[in-house]
Amino acid sequence: MNLELPQRKKPGKLSFSTDPAALTKWLNDLPLINTGKSLELIDSALEQINALSIPAQNRLQTLELFTPAVRCVTDALKKKFLGKQLPLKDNNLLYATQTLELCNKMAAGYRILAEDLNGIAREQPQLAIALHRALRYLSEILLTSYRIYIQYPAGLWKTINTLYAIADANNLAQQPVTDTTLKDALPSTIETVYKQILLLSLACPYRLRQGETHLAYNTLINWAAASQLHRVGEEDAHGLFSINLQSDNPPSYRALDNANTSDTDIRILDTKNMSGQIREHLTHNNAGDIDTLQRLMLAWGDMPKRQFTRHSQHAPVKLVIGLSAIHRLALDPVQEKPENDDNIGDKHYLQDPTFESSTSFRTETTYGQVFKQPAAPDASILKGAYAADKPGSAHIESWKIADISAGGYCLLWDSEEASCAKVGELVALIEKDDIDPDKWQLGTIRRMKFTEQRGLELGVQLLSPGAKAIWAHLCKEGVNTGDKMQGILLPEIKAIKIEASLLLPSLPFRTGSKATVEDGDQTNTVSLTRQLENTGSFCQYHFTAV
Repeated sequence: MNLELPQRKKPGKLSFSTDPAALTKWLNDLPLINTGKSLELIDSALEQINALSIPAQNRLQTLELFTPAVRCVTDALKKKFLGKQLPLKDNNLLYATQTLELCNKMAAGYRILAEDLNGIAREQPQLAIALHRALRYLSEILLTSYRIYIQYPAGLWKTINTLYAIADANNLAQQPVTDTTLKDALPSTIETVYKQILLLSLACPYRLRQGETHLAYNTLINWAAASQLHRVGEEDAHGLFSINLQSDNPPSYRALDNANTSDTDIRILDTKNMSGQIREHLTHNNAGDIDTLQRLMLAWGDMPKRQFTRHSQHAPVKLVIGLSAIHRLALDPVQEKPENDDNIGDKHYLQDPTFESSTSFRTETTYGQVFKQPAAPDASILKGAYAADKPGSAHIESWKIADISAGGYCLLWDSEEASCAKVGELVALIEKDDIDPDKWQLGTIRRMKFTEQRGLELGVQLLSPGAKAIWAHLCKEGVNTGDKMQGILLPEIKAIKIEASLLLPSLPFRTGSKATVEDGDQTNTVSLTRQLENTGSFCQYHFTAV
């Protein structure tokens, strides 16, 4: 993506008309129901307009007229690529790229306007609008990059920081501007939008699920006001984070600041008042995303300290993704070995004699398979993915270990296919085709990011070693209710004082529930005493016997 502003020239006879009446008619005639055609027309029009030297007032009016159509098209495009398997491929990748480029063209138009108006005292209100709109469209580029786990464009943070610096220098950062880029036009300030962008970056978005990132971004427009931006040397200049307005870097911990940086370019971000506002929100609104908001409170708080040194280990590892898949393989692994190890049934390996490239495979193979093929799933829509129904074959992916620490793994995916991995999913790491669940490493995907240099990268935080498949019924008044659900029992480790815990579906269990647990031939009733976490894909509970 090119963030440089285009050269402008005077309009000619064949230039795109920016006359308000003609442009309004042109926009009204757009076939918005045809997203592809509308995108093509709008994209071409904005590219031509941004290359024209036109009066500032005309440019502002033109861009404002484009706003509803651009919002309509980008909303339609997002539905085509959000929630898809990663890394994005083919049309899904194209839709994402088109969304980013369209936002960039709108941002470029407002940046040109800001450049033309900067320094003209009588144009301060229009300059505030231009800076505010440019920041909003750039924030959409950043948000979309985070939601599809790709690296944001180089130069993006330099542009964002520069726009805020212009607003600050012109005393416009606190001036309210009606935000027409939203479906419900509401007033906000340039500083509020800037702090919203800073706080989203500090929320570790590559560690959030797509919906959680969107939740954080939308919520921050209301919470950003609880944080403060200070200059270095101010009496109340307290805060854990700082941002260099002359850099192409996001905010970071002040402890990591470069001492050679000029104090005039530094702003200190104080987030201490935000935790109280979040707690109040949780208390009075009965928010359903308590776990997400609690994690965000931690992200905007103290710096985490790494306790172990990392070391690299380039080796393949198999990844089983999802509670249901892990349960099936832990419950019913193959006990028999193939009679003839010389037979290879995977054509991928025949084509790759080095055995170094990554692949993914399913367990339908009938000869030389690692795990037994389960029965086909029942078609009944009443049987959920976690219910005790006839399960389908589990999907197993081959990854490469890029980095290991005492607390987790960094894995790399270099296959041409898309992965099923998602932030918050439960995974089992299996080395050397070991079918013994007691030797599996269970973990949670905490971070995803895609770069062209490294491909798709996962950060997996390890849970407890070992895994035992169990079945669980929700129990009310001593009676089992509903279908039995798949679960995993993580054993107690007395040596390091880790209690036994249960991994269960997010619904219908909750803290205080009673459940009947079937462990082989044994059946016990337990009470779920404490929820350790809820990722949206599974919950982890401590429990006691009833």
